[in-house]
Amino acid sequence: MCFSASASFAAAGVVTVAGVAALRGARKPAHLLLGAIPLFFALHQLAEGMLWLALSREGYAAWGQPAMFTFLIVAKVVWPVWVPLSIRALEEDPARRRALSALLALGVVLTAGLAYGLDAYPMRASIEGNHIRYRLDFPAPFRWTVDILYLLVTVLPPLVSSIRMMRWIGVILLASLVFSKIFFYSYVVSVWCFFAALISAMVVLVVRTGRKSSGAPNGNGR
Repeated sequence: MCFSASASFAAAGVVTVAGVAALRGARKPAHLLLGAIPLFFALHQLAEGMLWLALSREGYAAWGQPAMFTFLIVAKVVWPVWVPLSIRALEEDPARRRALSALLALGVVLTAGLAYGLDAYPMRASIEGNHIRYRLDFPAPFRWTVDILYLLVTVLPPLVSSIRMMRWIGVILLASLVFSKIFFYSYVVSVWCFFAALISAMVVLVVRTGRKSSGAPNGNGR
């Protein structure tokens, strides 16, 4: 499997279309939060595409630090809050909503910790083979803790959701994480985010399901 600037830019284009479609189809504020996810991923992949160019072509070297910082801010600071927040906004089941509230609170704490870590410790990126490797020089106990919490607040929320399509997104997201961990362990930040960006296009289906259920006199479309 090969990744490149072209792959990142192509992924950015695909999820931009999905994000715009989701926002145009939104019929309630909660759908706006969800529809923004592909647009954040578009920014994510655009930043990594620019980083590819900066690391491989001298003329783009000045873009290296801003592109890396943008990628890591979205990955480490935005997602731990936005994922549980957007899914909680759609949830109608009280018990599941409480669970998502707990994950959101955990995500807020994690975001604060990761923002501190990105500011306090060195970070760098390099091309190794056909992948970008991000190195975050966090102390081992801090790194292990935030890694575990990160998985909880980004993978669990869609699995907790009572919306069937959202749970399918969670299952596919988890499968892509396991695949990335097994086959691309040293590059998991880049590779899993690439897969997650493409998976995020499925939120259009969640929005459409919500539109159908809102127009149905009986049933909730779940």
